[in-house]
Amino acid sequence: MNGMVVLWGVLLVMPVGGSPAGAFEVQGLAGPESFIVDRRTGDYFISNLNGDPAARNGNGFITKLDGTGRVIALKFIDGSKGAPLHAPKGLAIVGDYLFVADIDHVKGYDKATGRLRFNLDLTPFGATFLTDLTRDAQGTLYVSDRESNFIAKIEPMRRYAVSVLVEGPQLGRPTGLAVNPLTQRLVMVNWEGGVYEVGPTGALTPIVTQRFHHLDGVECDEAGRLYFSSLTDGLIYTVINGNSITWKEHLTTPADIGIDRKRRLLLVPSLNGHSAMTIPLDERESL
Repeated sequence: MNGMVVLWGVLLVMPVGGSPAGAFEVQGLAGPESFIVDRRTGDYFISNLNGDPAARNGNGFITKLDGTGRVIALKFIDGSKGAPLHAPKGLAIVGDYLFVADIDHVKGYDKATGRLRFNLDLTPFGATFLTDLTRDAQGTLYVSDRESNFIAKIEPMRRYAVSVLVEGPQLGRPTGLAVNPLTQRLVMVNWEGGVYEVGPTGALTPIVTQRFHHLDGVECDEAGRLYFSSLTDGLIYTVINGNSITWKEHLTTPADIGIDRKRRLLLVPSLNGHSAMTIPLDERESL
């Protein structure tokens, strides 16, 4: 990008000074919670709470950017093309569909048109505060519920069959989910500050023994290296040789982070900063 784009006098997109080409920051969002890339097209999607994270107010929306950070649509999805979108959090893409965790439903939208295609009700499984979504290599979705303490599995190849992978207080209020691209194992961070690998039968194995504060997002790069964010401490950590190291600090409420593996960018939504930024993975502070 060669300059600043102003949209409706509110939304600003700008290159990050001093960073390699491709890094950018988007300002003027509304409680951005999750930030992901479409690995096929290179486009980005950002979920915006736009209010209380548990309120059924119809205020939520999804912002779409192109691969340079240019805004395609501030409210690419906002409920006007299907069911109301209340408090969208975790995002995941499978094929042509963008899936969104919205309180107690997982909604699937056509990623090209924004039209609603699926609306999965997870209240029969006890959903009250769905938090994050991720997918594995087969396209199976995993969704966490921070308040009801469960991780569910959604299988698009089986007509979107839903089952609970693991539930109970041992999950410590699960927030962020990711799938390690090398091992294909599910990784979870939780609100109580733990970092775990989740086995195929739901068994939990600590990845690091250290405890953190209010972890929100987690992702893996192409080499399987883990990154995770503390919402309240404003920190992003990585793990090297089994030890956690502060990778980035002095951030404002980093929420559900993502990774653009092709461009080697960490995608960081700032929940209370109402902005989102990309940080080159080689830009380290404490390694």
